[in-house]
Amino acid sequence: MKYRLLFCLSCMSLFVFMACNNPHGPNAMNAADTAKYYPLRGFFKEQIEYVDLRDFPLYEIRTVNGKKDSLPISKEQFIAIAGRFLDNDISDPRVKIQYHETVFQDQSTGSITLNYSPVNKETRVKNIDILLDQETKQVKRVFIRSAYQKKDTLVTEQYSWKANKSFLISKSLQTADGFQSTETTFVNWNDKP
Repeated sequence: MKYRLLFCLSCMSLFVFMACNNPHGPNAMNAADTAKYYPLRGFFKEQIEYVDLRDFPLYEIRTVNGKKDSLPISKEQFIAIAGRFLDNDISDPRVKIQYHETVFQDQSTGSITLNYSPVNKETRVKNIDILLDQETKQVKRVFIRSAYQKKDTLVTEQYSWKANKSFLISKSLQTADGFQSTETTFVNWNDKP
């Protein structure tokens, strides 16, 4: 009887020890971040640098509530506008855990799509799609959708980046009393129509 009790206590101690040291258990938040999300922040920084180091003609087409205006922009203006893409970075370990990654191979477009969708619907970034070339694994397109409340206004933003060519930012505002406004900003540096 004495040996059985000792054996049971030993097994229980071993069980408690293993549970406390399990990297997937209660202490998982203290474990090293091992998720391998696509380094989107690095991609945007490389793209911005790519444009900054070259002499591309830069222009912006802005449409506000249907009225269109086109103008050349400086590299500094380009960097400021492109910086809005960096605001949607989800790679920080505290943010990354709020998203789930799925991978889809699309034979019709020759792309691999990485999708990041929130586990919790309260996040600002609602969806990210990254299209990679099936053969080279290089980014072809990035689509980001975010939505948030600013006082009494729902702000929805759509971001689209075409690698080495152009990007588009679309922003819509909507209030409970029916006011609506839309604005799109298309910036081109190497995209032939």
